[in-house]
Amino acid sequence: MEKWKKRSKFGSLVLVSLLMLTVLVGWTHSVEGSTKEAPMLAELVAKGELPPLEERIPVASDVMVEPDIMSLGEYGGSVTITSRDSGRWSWGPYVEQSMFRFKQDGSGEVEPNVAKAFYSNEDGTVWTIELREGMKWSDGHPFTADDVIFYYDHMSTPALNPDRTPVPVDAEGYHTPFTTRAYNCYQTIKDGKTYWAEFEKIDDYTITVTFAAPKPNFPEAVAVDNKWMFLPKHFYVNYVARKDGVADDPTFPLITEEEALANANRDFNRQWDNYSTMGNAIGYYHWDYAIVPQLRSFIAVKDNWNQVGEVYELVRNPYFWKVDSEGRQLPYLDSIKVIIVNEAEQRTLKQAAGEFDVSEIDFADYSTVVRATQGTHKVVPWVSLDWQGGYGLALNQTVKDLDKRALFQDIRFREALSIAVDRNLMNNTLMNGQSSPQQAGPAAGTLGHNPEWLTKWIEYDVDRANALLDELTEPWDRKPGTFRKMKGTDRDLEIVISVQQPSLKGDWITLLKGFYEKIGVRILDKVDPEVGRTILTNDVEAKFEGISMVSPAIRPDQVVPMRNFAAWYSAYGKWYADGRSTANGGVEPTGDVLALIDAYDAIKVAAGPNRDAIVAENVAKIYELHHKNIWIIGFLAPPARYWLVNNNVMNFPPGLVWADEYRFASMMRPEQWYLAK
Repeated sequence: MEKWKKRSKFGSLVLVSLLMLTVLVGWTHSVEGSTKEAPMLAELVAKGELPPLEERIPVASDVMVEPDIMSLGEYGGSVTITSRDSGRWSWGPYVEQSMFRFKQDGSGEVEPNVAKAFYSNEDGTVWTIELREGMKWSDGHPFTADDVIFYYDHMSTPALNPDRTPVPVDAEGYHTPFTTRAYNCYQTIKDGKTYWAEFEKIDDYTITVTFAAPKPNFPEAVAVDNKWMFLPKHFYVNYVARKDGVADDPTFPLITEEEALANANRDFNRQWDNYSTMGNAIGYYHWDYAIVPQLRSFIAVKDNWNQVGEVYELVRNPYFWKVDSEGRQLPYLDSIKVIIVNEAEQRTLKQAAGEFDVSEIDFADYSTVVRATQGTHKVVPWVSLDWQGGYGLALNQTVKDLDKRALFQDIRFREALSIAVDRNLMNNTLMNGQSSPQQAGPAAGTLGHNPEWLTKWIEYDVDRANALLDELTEPWDRKPGTFRKMKGTDRDLEIVISVQQPSLKGDWITLLKGFYEKIGVRILDKVDPEVGRTILTNDVEAKFEGISMVSPAIRPDQVVPMRNFAAWYSAYGKWYADGRSTANGGVEPTGDVLALIDAYDAIKVAAGPNRDAIVAENVAKIYELHHKNIWIIGFLAPPARYWLVNNNVMNFPPGLVWADEYRFASMMRPEQWYLAK
């Protein structure tokens, strides 16, 4: 990444020019026929229904030349994938385009994408972002610095004081971001205080981002935390209520929250109850809605992404701003079709019938699906960074029930729950014997791997589990059908596990119920389709949760409570995100959880020649604390990741790293898929 950080503006333009040498000759003829764009778009141009290609994409020096993944493609056709009706996170990465992106080689280095270039000053306190001249939103409106500035100042920041510290949640004038998410990638800590960065427009295609303290990892942090750091200002001014301090901006109409909500309910054909809920829906999950202009490779045509049994189609963006090595506009495909299926059995049946061109193979269904499709599909392996196979059990360390909180925070309780599980039986029942007992931890060959960690608390020992619980609960007579009482109470010791869909994880819960009855712990399951949102209010007791990450230095929110994200730490993350405040439901951490946060803060502020050593030391601390505490109880080793891909789908790369940081399917570069003739 160093070349992007230290390059001068002149140097970045030289590099872009060099990259363009292979295509500029062909590019000068790009509009002389339909060879440089899809036939369906050329027809619209001929009819006068779409501007010519040179008016739809960036100028020649700024257009992005996407390296050919495997081969040059052909235009036309559709690829079919699948998703659940709550699967915006599963289909979203197929079409996503971020400001900065991780390289496809799995190195963890970041490169420009929507941005043309980025670089910093010597100490990393000021970053410059250059945009692509002539780039347009999917509705044809120019994409400029205003779209980045407006999104940052009015949609993604909470209320700020004049010195850019956040207004306390209990103070007058406090408001959450329009998107309801406060992004840590824009924050630094100086003298114990949190400061938000300041964005400044230099010209239509240049922005500076200034921090109160060094932010050497800004590009990586954005690539993980707020990769879509822009939205179309010309569209969102109708739905964002103007706050104090922008009264002198004539391009931002003065509307109230009530007016903004009414506009959104009318234009999106929805009935959101309040401004905050609306903001989360269209500011955070904006890609769901066909009405919202996008920079993505494929865009929605109607808002049926949550309708089971329907096909949600994403069609080629006529203003997409990337070309292949011959200067032909991407994407090659006409569309990506998403078949919405909730039931796991139905998904497997459709997969075995070959109805999906690209889909992930559930390990339990591997033999059935591969055997049924061996004549039409191929299996493409990817590298897994999962800490566990199947599901890990996460106990909310800040659960509102204080009796349960005391138990969940006691390491003896978590050990008892872990050793009470017969992992061999679980493996044979749920994984066809193809996995093995394992604790949740980094796999061999990945950062943080420790063989002792993977074998901690995995030996099946009901007697020891009961002995540990005897120290923590009221005496239990072991009578069948009865459960332990929590210390000092007449209440059964029960754990409520929240699941998003009734069919998901059912077999795992059934097995855990049987295992835990033997130690006097009752397991209940609760269906919560919006469990991710319920975590925000700290109303989830337990949840099946997994960890899959490249490094805590790149993606900390799975292992560090730095935002209100994961069930295992819940309100600890709220405390941190609210500026270390308990005023709005946050819970102040102590002990090893606080030590996690201290290590994360040390990584955030590390700068200078010793930065790499400081980062490595504190990454190791984070791993050590998780090894010690086992906040997420794992049961089985993770299988490899496999894709089932139709033989006619070209340019599907093997061996990539499956990781949230890398945005899963985004690493495939689906805009380069094409169908064999």
